Amino acid sequence: MKKLIAILLLSVLGAALTAPTAEARGWRSPNAVTLWWVIFNNPENCTFNPGGAEQCGSVDVFGQAFLDSVAAGDPNPALIAPNLAAGLGVVYGTGDRTNRFGKIRLVASIYRSPPQLSLGAETIVDPMGLSRALDNPDAEIHLIVRDHGDVVWWDLESQILGFLDPYCVDPLLETGQGPNVCADKQAAIFGAGQEGEKDVYTLDPVPKRVRGASATLIRNGDVVQAIVETRLDIRD
Repeated sequence: MKKLIAILLLSVLGAALTAPTAEARGWRSPNAVTLWWVIFNNPENCTFNPGGAEQCGSVDVFGQAFLDSVAAGDPNPALIAPNLAAGLGVVYGTGDRTNRFGKIRLVASIYRSPPQLSLGAETIVDPMGLSRALDNPDAEIHLIVRDHGDVVWWDLESQILGFLDPYCVDPLLETGQGPNVCADKQAAIFGAGQEGEKDVYTLDPVPKRVRGASATLIRNGDVVQAIVETRLDIRD
């Protein structure tokens, strides 16, 4: 009997040692993720690609001086100068966590805002102090997928309700604290009046299409809806 028990224990131990790990299976620890609307109510005033189907870009959000400081490896948030003539609005969409394969589905809606809505003071949601509103339902809209790092299981809500959270730092804005890094990872761009389904791209220096990901934008009068299905790379 003792010999049989020993054989069984060795068999179980051997199976445990040879079983594929979660990483080998393609699994990963979940990440906290938020979705953001970056809205250009007056895209004709953008400077990134005047006259194009999609006219606006990061230069219209941050200004060229700040982007140059990032490229030089010394980000200086004091240089941020958004193109307010483009009617820029930065609005929280929604948040959730990825599954064990890094996949996530994010759904958000935004409505035309009252003309008097202007939240210009800096907050944890809007650290650049931009006015946050949708004035023009036909505006150029960029959907931004922001990674907040590993899920903090006992406080996931705090991670997915703002631009920053108590557990992350943003190296570009030089703000925040905690073990995680908050960073914009992916984007889908819809020019003025565009809707339907588009690809999702990484925000690397050379953007790459995220395989199997898609973003759908629906314009319905004063309501704009977005559905983003994507994945964060297992190596992120």
